[in-house]
Amino acid sequence: MGAKLYVNPANLDAFEVPIGNTATIGRTRENTVCLSFSPQVSRQHALIRCHNGYQYQLIDLGSRNGTYINNQRVVMPVTLQDGAQIRVGDTSLTFNEGVDEACEENLRLTVVGGMDTSAVNARPVALLVCDIRGFSTMSERTASADLAQVLGAWFREMGNLVAQSEGTIDKFIGDAVLAYWGAMADGAGNCGAAFSTAQKILALAAVRKWPNGDPFRVAVSMHYGTVTCSNIGVSVERDATIIGDAVNTVFRLESVAKELSQQMVVSGDLAAHLPLIGKFTDFGERALKGKKQAVRVYGLGD
Repeated sequence: MGAKLYVNPANLDAFEVPIGNTATIGRTRENTVCLSFSPQVSRQHALIRCHNGYQYQLIDLGSRNGTYINNQRVVMPVTLQDGAQIRVGDTSLTFNEGVDEACEENLRLTVVGGMDTSAVNARPVALLVCDIRGFSTMSERTASADLAQVLGAWFREMGNLVAQSEGTIDKFIGDAVLAYWGAMADGAGNCGAAFSTAQKILALAAVRKWPNGDPFRVAVSMHYGTVTCSNIGVSVERDATIIGDAVNTVFRLESVAKELSQQMVVSGDLAAHLPLIGKFTDFGERALKGKKQAVRVYGLGD
């Protein structure tokens, strides 16, 4: 049985909507949960995604009036618990994950202990991690309503850029996003799409500011490697998630970007698929935490 939202509008009959792997909530009809009857709802209000095979996250998309879970405004992505009470405008929604305890435990064991090989696909992909620089400091200085709008709008616009380039957002982690590209037949195509998207992400961030006028700064790390992709828990409709050393590497590279004060760093494995390699600064091989083999790192330079 798949996850559902039980929707209880203020002045209309209640109804339920199956949400599958991904569901959008908003005022326009292209949303999975269309709340066109409520002027308090934004066109693209909130997003619910399954990640890690069994967990659902809710992300506010920079809505004007906010999204609330159990009467708390959503600022960062929030993992939904079964029975969570969501409020969007004057409409209340109840989340039902649709998995009994035995099935959920089986899903967790599948993620931790192994996967059904019939559902596993190991493939090379281009990976990208983007996080917001100085987010902890700004979150202390910014009102929660303003912070929710800034972060939500950023996730929405970045997600659109990834989707437009045939990429997939794997997960939101705090203020960071993990995305990957593997739809094209060749590594050069996937790496090129990831790099082009990274450039657009940096350009998008460059014209944004925090409510107090401070610049909105992000950093991007990219890597090319093999991941294991599986629809965890094939007995219910769940999203694909990626795991493997390549995922660990791209997150470690994000830390290297900080150390080098770079807006963008790419591994040698990804740079080898880009024709622009000569325009990068070679920072040499870097030891990454938890990895025995050093990784060559390139950046945009000074």
